[in-house]
Amino acid sequence: MAAEQGGLAGLVEPSSPLVPILSAAGRRFLRPLHVQVVGRPGVGRDTMARALRERLALTVIGPGEDARAAADADLWLLLLAGPPRRADHELLRALPADRVVVVLGKADTHPDWDSAVEVASRASTALGLPVYAVSQLLACADLDAAEFAALAQFAAEQVEMPSMAGRFLVGAPGSDERLLRQGLLRRLDAFGIDTALRLLAEGSEAATDAAALNRALHAVSGVPQLTAAFADHVGRVRFWREVEIRAELERAAAAGHDRESAERLLAGGVG
Repeated sequence: MAAEQGGLAGLVEPSSPLVPILSAAGRRFLRPLHVQVVGRPGVGRDTMARALRERLALTVIGPGEDARAAADADLWLLLLAGPPRRADHELLRALPADRVVVVLGKADTHPDWDSAVEVASRASTALGLPVYAVSQLLACADLDAAEFAALAQFAAEQVEMPSMAGRFLVGAPGSDERLLRQGLLRRLDAFGIDTALRLLAEGSEAATDAAALNRALHAVSGVPQLTAAFADHVGRVRFWREVEIRAELERAAAAGHDRESAERLLAGGVG
């Protein structure tokens, strides 16, 4: 199709006043997929936006960003932090039903991954849409060499993550040991540390270096698996982008800009 091949302007004579209109419409049609992250305050929208940018290379509109950017959204990610509340239902009703992906974030705050999946399943039943469990925190893991070395030593010594995270903070206040452990909790939280220790103990590729461990944590975060969920909506995104092109042509025809060509394109399709 001409729009997908960047050839919209070639559908009319070079002298037609539709050329700049079609060129601009074609650029908009081919723009990267824009995903807006929405949800109640406190559910981790900023971290989710960062995870989508870093793991899926998407153009993401986070909370509080330019309203003009939000107007370009193609898909919406509704982020939950637990069973859907009234505000979540209201947000969902305000979004285009055919272009919403619902995610249960902060899966790392549940007792285990299976528990998070179960909460996501119940949320799916309540909302009537698939709900995917993810840990946006693990998706943003960026451990450095010193932190990797400490975790590798913990794994070798069979150190286990205590059930109460506060007990992980051994060492005198302000000591290097204490600061390192505080940093690990801040970066990974208890679930992430436990997951990292398990991956290292298994002796997999994750045990090679910090970069390999980061990649392994990203993989188990659930965020890479959202690629398929977004892909399922691409057809609808294409449909609405074609609607945008038709709207531009209708405005051009109404304004008398090579009306004959505009009406010909509208009759024949411009996708």
